[in-house]
Amino acid sequence: MTGTILGIEKEANKVLIQPTESKPNRNIMVFGGPGSYKTQSVVITNVLNETEHSQVITDPKGEVYELTGGVKEMQGYEVHVLNFMDMTNSDRHNPIDYVNKDIEASTVATKIVDSANKDGKRDVWYYSQRALLKALILYSRYEFEPKDRTMTGILDFLQEFDPANNEKGDSELDKQFMQLDRRHPARRSYELGFKKSQGEMQGSIIMSLLTTISDFVDEEVSQFTSFSDFHLQDIGRKKIVLYVIIPVMDNSWESLINIFFSQLFNELYKLGAKHGAKLPINVDFWLDEFVNLGKFPTFEEFLATCRGYGIGVGIILQSLTQLYDKYKREKAESILGNCSVKICLNSANMTTAEYFEKMLGKTTVRIDTQSKSKQHNSKDSGGTSTSEGEQYSQRQLMTADEIMTLPEDESVIVFSNKHPLRVKKAFQFKLFKGATLLNPKSQANYSPTPSVEQLERYKERITEYHGYRLKQQEETKQAEDTAFQAQEQADKKEASKANETITDEQKAYLKKREALLADMQEQEQEQAPELPKESPLKVAEEDTTKEPEIAEQSDLMFENETENRSYSDYYATEDSPTAINFESEDE
Repeated sequence: MTGTILGIEKEANKVLIQPTESKPNRNIMVFGGPGSYKTQSVVITNVLNETEHSQVITDPKGEVYELTGGVKEMQGYEVHVLNFMDMTNSDRHNPIDYVNKDIEASTVATKIVDSANKDGKRDVWYYSQRALLKALILYSRYEFEPKDRTMTGILDFLQEFDPANNEKGDSELDKQFMQLDRRHPARRSYELGFKKSQGEMQGSIIMSLLTTISDFVDEEVSQFTSFSDFHLQDIGRKKIVLYVIIPVMDNSWESLINIFFSQLFNELYKLGAKHGAKLPINVDFWLDEFVNLGKFPTFEEFLATCRGYGIGVGIILQSLTQLYDKYKREKAESILGNCSVKICLNSANMTTAEYFEKMLGKTTVRIDTQSKSKQHNSKDSGGTSTSEGEQYSQRQLMTADEIMTLPEDESVIVFSNKHPLRVKKAFQFKLFKGATLLNPKSQANYSPTPSVEQLERYKERITEYHGYRLKQQEETKQAEDTAFQAQEQADKKEASKANETITDEQKAYLKKREALLADMQEQEQEQAPELPKESPLKVAEEDTTKEPEIAEQSDLMFENETENRSYSDYYATEDSPTAINFESEDE
């Protein structure tokens, strides 16, 4: 069976069911205070009735799981429990598993920081904390091994790399981010956000963030967020029933609960986008104690578009004032407008009653009238006349007082495109007698089992990580080789340039030397003494008396030889090309 059970018609005694393909949507807003049978006449009734759609149920006390979990197994469903009251008996959910883009990291960081920002003040401390946490989440997503991509892994990272600045104004944390590529998402978020704050301010921001995420130090929470036992998109792929057990009096984990549902909505839309804006399996949400799930900034947009994807949402509140308080009046009205069916099980306050009085509108009623008159005169004792009539008047279909005093087995239904109805409540123990006793469960005995698909996805992440690291190593080696080759080419070019310069200087010097040599030879020829035409030796043989003159000529000859030798020696000294002195300005 499929469809949403709204109640039982009073006169025909027939079950009133809203079809899956009904228009304008399958969204339902239910108001019922304590003792209005919200669980017994709305939630459990529809959980048992639905056998085709996946279902997500918020279960404030765990009662719905214990009464229906076994029946859903018998109906062929895969049953999962996410228990925020007792995380040791629960499936696990790691928010970082669903961070693949900057905007998704921002969503997780915002939800976590908002949980500690009780006064709602958004100042520089708030935005700096969020920017730092976003950078850390992105760093873990891209740089950590898959097993460490958790909030606990981020805490370990902060513990290993001291965020405190040294004397130079840097920190070990800075070094880890700044060694990333300039366009790396984590570095950009870190450098353009947290890094822009001043030194002392950075210390305060880190302390505030550590206080904000300190709950993740708890071993139970650390284990709960260490892995995802099922993928959120699986809810739209196959028949799954998920019970989300939430604490009623404790809002410590409101941020985690809100992150979970935000990511679930987003993942279902991603899956639908892959299948022509339609989920393979329709999904029904029954969100009891809706305001305890935190605030969803774009929830009205989700309600306005979810029908096309095959999603129906049932929102259950105690009163209208809860919705106004959480979302403010304007957004609350928008949320109400996107619910085509509104049910009042009973009214917890006058605000809710007056809202339904107005929504029910007015009706025309017939009022029967009767009048009597007596006449008195002098002739007789007089007579009496009676007249009857009827009048038509308008009045509210139901007044606020009448709504607040509804019998406990009745409810009022207002449709967006049909006339309202006053019906009997559809109690599950009357429609499905004994069903909850067939296979009862205990939330304390729930044992999580990771799905096969999730284990395969985890192996894929490990392979992807090793491939990423290998690619990084190859890119690093390639960059180093390129840098080495560039330096080698630069060195060769510099050496070649130097050689070319030396050669030019040598050529200039040699040319200068040749010119100098030519000049010196020319001067030598001009200054050399003219020798006798006859050999001095011959003269000595003929006339020994002229010996002194010959000696003088001989001395002159040797003097010339010495002078010639000194020129030759000049060319072979350190000024010669074999030992050029380039520091001499003369040269």
